[in-house]
Amino acid sequence: MIAEIKIEGFKSFGMGTRPIQLGPLVFLVGANASGKTNLISVLRFLRTCALQNVEIGVDEFGGLSEVRNKLLRERRESKPLSLKLKISPLAGQLKFKGRSFTIPKASYELRLDVRNESGVPEIAFESLTAELEHGDAAPLEYKMTRTEQEVEIHDPLNSQHQGQQRFSVPPQERTRLAIGVGFYSLPCVLLRSEIEHWSFFNISPLVARAPFKEAADVNLGPAGENLSVVLHKIEKENGKGSLNSIIAGLKGAIPGFKGIKTTQLPVENKWAFQIIEERIKGAINPESVSDGTIRLLALMVIALWSSRHSSLLAIEEPENGIHPHLSEHVVSILRDASRRRQILVTTHNPSFLDFLEPHEVLLCDKLDGFTQVRSAADNDEVTSFKRKFRLGELWEQGVLGGIP
Repeated sequence: MIAEIKIEGFKSFGMGTRPIQLGPLVFLVGANASGKTNLISVLRFLRTCALQNVEIGVDEFGGLSEVRNKLLRERRESKPLSLKLKISPLAGQLKFKGRSFTIPKASYELRLDVRNESGVPEIAFESLTAELEHGDAAPLEYKMTRTEQEVEIHDPLNSQHQGQQRFSVPPQERTRLAIGVGFYSLPCVLLRSEIEHWSFFNISPLVARAPFKEAADVNLGPAGENLSVVLHKIEKENGKGSLNSIIAGLKGAIPGFKGIKTTQLPVENKWAFQIIEERIKGAINPESVSDGTIRLLALMVIALWSSRHSSLLAIEEPENGIHPHLSEHVVSILRDASRRRQILVTTHNPSFLDFLEPHEVLLCDKLDGFTQVRSAADNDEVTSFKRKFRLGELWEQGVLGGIP
């Protein structure tokens, strides 16, 4: 789980920003263009950089001019794009001489030169530090440091060279992160695996309604791709109870909802799904189902299926098309899922806040052109005001900041 993140120089984030504390369930609120999505985007950016390289990561976001902060790029001094993460714990185990080590906490830092004459992003600095624990023994310290030219590793579990190793970075690998190169060391592999399993969603009912072909390792796509195939997989493994849980969740939110079934289209060899409602003979095709129902269905799949295959779930504006009176239901679904996986949510819906604790709410404001993020729990007035007002009301009244 990401316990803390610090972002500098990326999109709307300036320099000298404060570290942002994250918990299992976090709702990001604020006005349009305040930077909510940019906090999610920097994680998407890091994922592409780790799995491919920083050049592809920058290109995916529109080039250097779109990745770096637009105000900072007008200044003469070079300001790197900087990202720092504290992860606690880092999932997975290390095996060494018959002993298993865990990593209760790790810190990762990346600095990119995104303002250089070549027009290609350069890795100015990268580091990974971790504590390796085994039972009651004192923790061992691991550290990897990478510059533009060289990677240096201190690995207490590596018996060669007294745990110290140095590698020159080949020219063809200059835009590839050290954590993306599996052979360096196992903690790098574990971090890369953690990042690889971050999942990002901004559900489009139009996409989610469509039929899709079955694939071996299919997952729900960012816009709802493969929803029909995932539902079919869940239907086949119903002994685990996922489909029953999805149906139960939808019954509590949608009047008349009875069930779901999947069918294979013989001509296209794709899977489609249908909705079953009480008092209606036959099944209903998704084209005749409301956007809100499709979004709720996708949200239930994210909470009960994607959470089993992801290390982090980031969801953009789940309230779109869903009636505000279902806010408590949506928060309850996500809170249950956050017991398994960390969940980050962006929203404009003040009703969600009524069912959240102050430490679960991050307020995004843009001051002097730069995004600032702070926890609702940092506001000294919240505790006293909550005796008379709901958290959503305090947000709408401007007490918390991050005014929509």
